[in-house]
Amino acid sequence: MAAKTHGYRSIVATSTGEIASLRSVGGPDATVNDVDTTTLDSSTNYRTFMPGLAVAGEMTLGMVYDPTAASHTILAEAMNNRTTKSFTVYHGSSTGDTDVFTAYVKGLSREIPMDDVITCDVTLKVAATPGYTT
Repeated sequence: MAAKTHGYRSIVATSTGEIASLRSVGGPDATVNDVDTTTLDSSTNYRTFMPGLAVAGEMTLGMVYDPTAASHTILAEAMNNRTTKSFTVYHGSSTGDTDVFTAYVKGLSREIPMDDVITCDVTLKVAATPGYTT
């Protein structure tokens, strides 16, 4: 039977340490652009395509907002300074398989509900080829 990996204990880290208070990690949502190769003398009335350049996509981090967490401050500073950082996603624990990529912080948003914790969503734009281990 194939091994399964539980999301619990997954970690996202930069060179300065783990990102605190994560609730969810989404992406990166890599895609390949379509290149239309249809010509006027095509033998069918269907368009034809070939794969174009790949786009590494974006990653979202959902977390409980903590204004005292150094990692939250570092993400905000990275966005303000428009700097790229290396990120490592450890699946299931710091000893699990990993994804490594360079990204910049594209967006930060907060949700302030009346009867729950304040949350923060961070959008990372992957700026180069992501390194997947699986």
